[in-house]
Amino acid sequence: MIGAEYIAEFLARVGSDRVFLLTGGACAFMIDAVGRHPELSYTCFQHEQSAAMAADAVWRTGRKVGVSMATSGPGATNLITGIACSYFDSIPSLHITGQVNQREGSAYHGANVRQSGFQETKIVDMVRPITKYAVMVRSGEELRQELAKAYSIAVSGRMGPVLIDVPMDIQQIEIVGEMLLPPFVPPADEDVFDAVCALGATLSAARRPIVLWGGGIGLAGVQAEVAHWLEQAKVPFVSSWAGLTYFDHDHPGFLGQIGVYGNRGANFVLQNADTVIVLGSRLDNRQRSGNARNFAIGATVHVVDVDEEELKKYVNDGYRTSQVDFRLLPKVLAALPPASPDPEWSNYAGEMKQQYYGRETSTSAARLNSLSPYDVVRRINASIADDAIVIGDTGAALCWLHQAFKVKDHMLFTAGGNSPMGYALPAAIGAKLTAPNRQIVSYNGDGGFQLNLQELQTVKSRNLDIAIVIMNNGSYGIIKQFQDSYLGSRYDASRDGYSAPDFGLIAQAYGLEYMRVEHLEQITPALFQGKAIIIDVVLSENTLIEPKLEMGRPINDQFPYLDAAAYAEGNKFVDYERPARLKDLVRSSS
Repeated sequence: MIGAEYIAEFLARVGSDRVFLLTGGACAFMIDAVGRHPELSYTCFQHEQSAAMAADAVWRTGRKVGVSMATSGPGATNLITGIACSYFDSIPSLHITGQVNQREGSAYHGANVRQSGFQETKIVDMVRPITKYAVMVRSGEELRQELAKAYSIAVSGRMGPVLIDVPMDIQQIEIVGEMLLPPFVPPADEDVFDAVCALGATLSAARRPIVLWGGGIGLAGVQAEVAHWLEQAKVPFVSSWAGLTYFDHDHPGFLGQIGVYGNRGANFVLQNADTVIVLGSRLDNRQRSGNARNFAIGATVHVVDVDEEELKKYVNDGYRTSQVDFRLLPKVLAALPPASPDPEWSNYAGEMKQQYYGRETSTSAARLNSLSPYDVVRRINASIADDAIVIGDTGAALCWLHQAFKVKDHMLFTAGGNSPMGYALPAAIGAKLTAPNRQIVSYNGDGGFQLNLQELQTVKSRNLDIAIVIMNNGSYGIIKQFQDSYLGSRYDASRDGYSAPDFGLIAQAYGLEYMRVEHLEQITPALFQGKAIIIDVVLSENTLIEPKLEMGRPINDQFPYLDAAAYAEGNKFVDYERPARLKDLVRSSS
């Protein structure tokens, strides 16, 4: 085999049988080899960014490594945003780029040469901060070694993307030697004892415990065991956005998702706990708020994570930590002593759930006589199959989705860490090609949708029955709400200067069905069955995210603000002083 054929055979052997790509001269030999391989297929995208985002969706949907392929220079650099999505969310993916012949490259002519070959770009240096491993191979033997090494790195430990840069001469060189495949690395049992002792001590002292369910549980594939332990232990739990897809939301212990855009009741319970056990979540500032000192001030916080570097963050916070290979987490939980929460705590958690969970309303929509985005999400939720896959984009639309959607056997995901506009459509394509028998919903705002709407051609050319929802408020709503709070409602670049096309004409241009939704009754199961369709949901531009945290406040004090009695009722066990609103301070100082 030549190098390009070796790459194709490697992909077939590891089960990554579909490649997402956009062609180019420096990757043409590899694409030719993929096209000729009887066990592989490829999908042409209109932009390399979309190909990388589709590859990101493959693991989330089908638990196999997604692959993108691109040419040198702009083709390779266009992958970067999609690669970052996988890196920040710990998703394994493999990105293979073509590179100029080594004898034409700057390394051959001198390290200080800016560019020697046509479209030559040092992509390895560019992506190194957002990959677990990136390398340019320089010989046939390096190609054999590095493919297996990179793939193994992608799927081990805290998973993530890798990139292999392959010069054109290596694509054409004859490969000598047998196929090298990545080894299976089993979990190490020595992690369990220390974690059991540490977590056991934390749990034994807890009277008001709560568990924060993070995405790491599902990435390790142990969600069923963790859900069972929580039910047996009768410990209430909340979730990060990344964790929401991995359990049935009718679980008796589930209180809601937490954070800046979290459920009020879930935030109250977490903030009033005396013990917070964090399983596989990195506690970013959308969970703890921008001021981490306001997070669970009366609690012992114990973070369990696979990544030692993540755990180092919490030294200054005084948190307890345990490093665990999450494949072993069920063994750790099974060995823990029984939890013994106070009955008063269990009653309080139940009251907060009954009062707030599933009761999201839009006071702004009611005031404006407009569709409530929460009612729209619930209507979509009821109209799709219980195992449908829903992919969110970003901005206000994404917040409404996570606040109101309830998972049964669904998948619900987004690129939460990087959160780029334009993710949901290409990721939906990747999901549909990975799980062709499941309903797929791409859920977008009108602003974010425009960044990759060219992939409607991919939907059309591949005849993919994807329902594309656009929550159309004619603006960047999440930015407008920020400008309301801190910039005197000056809507520069969020409304003023922003524009969107007629999505009905866009659908017509691509030969897709279209539905303009102005009433809830228009959203029916028939919209989501057997066809590609754009569902254009018309909202007022002044529709708000409710609730939403404003800067400087603890996560249990969200806008719209509760009255003093309701706030005191939520903070039954810990006294959180309510700070002055930032915009009131700005007004008084001016």
